[in-house]
Amino acid sequence: MAGAAHEDRASRDRASRDRASRLVGEASVVRDAFEQLPVILMGMSGPDHRVVAMNAACRAYLGRSDVMGLPIREAFPDVAGQQLYEFLDHAYASGQPQSGQEWRAQIEVGSGEIREIYADFTIVPWRAADGTISGLLVSAADATDRVLRRRAAREKPGAAERRDLAARDIAVELQEALLPTALPVLRRARIAARYLVAAHEQAAGGDWFDAIPLGGGRIALIVGDVVGHGIAASAAMGQLRTVLAELFAAELDLARVLERTTAFAARTAALRAATLAVAVLHPAEGTLTYATCGHPPPLIVGTDGATRFLRDSGTGPLGTGPAPALATDTIGSGDLLLLYSDGLVERPDRTITEGMSELAQVAAAAAADRALSAGAARSAAERVCQLTVELLTRTGYADDVTTLAAQVTEPVPGMRLELLAERPSVTVARQAFGEWLDGVDATQDDRADLHLAMVEILTNAIEHAYCGGEPGSIEVTAELGDDGVVACQVIDHGTWRRPDPAQADRGHGLMVAGQVVDTLTVSHRPARDGPSEDAGKGTDQGTVVTLRHRLRRPAILGIDHRSAHGAAYPPEPPFGVETSFDGERGLALVRGPVDITTADLLARRLLSASRGGTISLLADLTGVTQLASAGVRALYQVRDLLTVHERDLTLVAAAAGSARMVLDLVRLPHTVQGDLRSAR
Repeated sequence: MAGAAHEDRASRDRASRDRASRLVGEASVVRDAFEQLPVILMGMSGPDHRVVAMNAACRAYLGRSDVMGLPIREAFPDVAGQQLYEFLDHAYASGQPQSGQEWRAQIEVGSGEIREIYADFTIVPWRAADGTISGLLVSAADATDRVLRRRAAREKPGAAERRDLAARDIAVELQEALLPTALPVLRRARIAARYLVAAHEQAAGGDWFDAIPLGGGRIALIVGDVVGHGIAASAAMGQLRTVLAELFAAELDLARVLERTTAFAARTAALRAATLAVAVLHPAEGTLTYATCGHPPPLIVGTDGATRFLRDSGTGPLGTGPAPALATDTIGSGDLLLLYSDGLVERPDRTITEGMSELAQVAAAAAADRALSAGAARSAAERVCQLTVELLTRTGYADDVTTLAAQVTEPVPGMRLELLAERPSVTVARQAFGEWLDGVDATQDDRADLHLAMVEILTNAIEHAYCGGEPGSIEVTAELGDDGVVACQVIDHGTWRRPDPAQADRGHGLMVAGQVVDTLTVSHRPARDGPSEDAGKGTDQGTVVTLRHRLRRPAILGIDHRSAHGAAYPPEPPFGVETSFDGERGLALVRGPVDITTADLLARRLLSASRGGTISLLADLTGVTQLASAGVRALYQVRDLLTVHERDLTLVAAAAGSARMVLDLVRLPHTVQGDLRSAR
């Protein structure tokens, strides 16, 4: 009986294979076709997505051929945290085809290198004869080149793109105009934000966020959602944001602020039923006071990767009931607080519970730098805001999406340098100050402004504080206050030489420094023995110059989160001057920092290129990263010598560079980079 049953099964199998061969083709032919198709193909079996088939295109793309038979999580552990495993799980559990376009991923290729890719793909269930799901079939195409070309084209838009940008939905423009474009930098907290406008037309308008310093190192973090979409909702959002900012400026008590806010919303039809999550964070004390007014509760991500949602404070939307109730909680050093809008957790084919669970998983992975870590932002707050928006919305979203994160940090220690009043000290101070600014996570613009101002003041002290004697000491200090203001001091103990009004090429240092920072104050210490017989030459016994500048971080606003990755600060190029002759005049291409340590070399190279001032000269300064007053003096000297020989000096600066700003300040004629061809 057993033998007969076995023969019967074998007969049925042969019949099935014969029928499949007639419909599909011979197995060997199908396998060869699968292998040679240029499309990336992979087959996975079972709920753990065990790799059972890969064609040549797939192996070449992944740079791997050693994963056959392995579960996907074991075969590709490097993609953990990128929401790819979860997407496969969802496709297997739902039995519904899934697709994605231009998904960003970072994979480890065969050489061990991490490669960033973009891919279009489709996942379809692989069903057994009885209709049950036995696995998944994946087909994909590389979209990396397409994404990079589009990104490059976006950076240099043509006429058609400029017309499209000009015709953007006015609601989107209004929304972005009303949202904050910069976030405060605090001594004990790192803050970041992302805003992604809704995907469909006229959807923008309701979501908003703000971060308001309250003094004493405290900060109010707010994410809200106004009912409706379009221009009316954008206008109402702007009104509510303004009201809250004014109330926080006038009131110290959060309960009183929210009481007046909900009363205002009750009287204003456009604001009634708006939702709000607001938290007052005191990083130094590790305390939170917050309210969830009909809004999803904030999330805390601990340093150990544990996540928890704050309990609901039990209050409905604004203007629909009594004044909001407050709740309190604690937050430790290194922990991160995330506020978000409901558009992040209300997504197609996901319940709110599932959406919040995925949010917690992605936020924890991003905070620990376990997701898309190559080239990721240094700040955990920035990574969490960026990646929760990017990874959770690429399966689709219908409403605006907003994230606002704050990570409690240990205060960055201040900087203190003791230097000699000599030129090499500028290089030492530049490097040390740059490293300190890295520690406080200053933006490129703030770094450039503070660097320039510090170099100018230090150069003044080196040149003027100890005239005619041995170089004395100079102290350079920097500290970030609880209010996010950098205070940098340059202190000397000498007697400054009074500037000569007849020297037009000097005296620009203080002016330039004062223009690029918020405030500059100069304090001269009186000489210990009182006025001297050299009263006209300088009687002060030491000078303190204080620079103050508030740091800000950009809030990323836009309609395409895929182009909003964090940017690393490029290393500053070394100083250099390349010279040539075009048959009519000398040409000089200058790059790197031009300060007291390089200005003399600049002057010599420019004079050499102009043959001692006897031929005209074009100096291209578009590669100059910093133009200090010592460099300005060198340019004036070269210009004056060329003028004696009735020759011209043409200066070219980058349109958005700091060199152009300095040239404008000191009234040195120049042309901008776009006019370089006409200048030649």
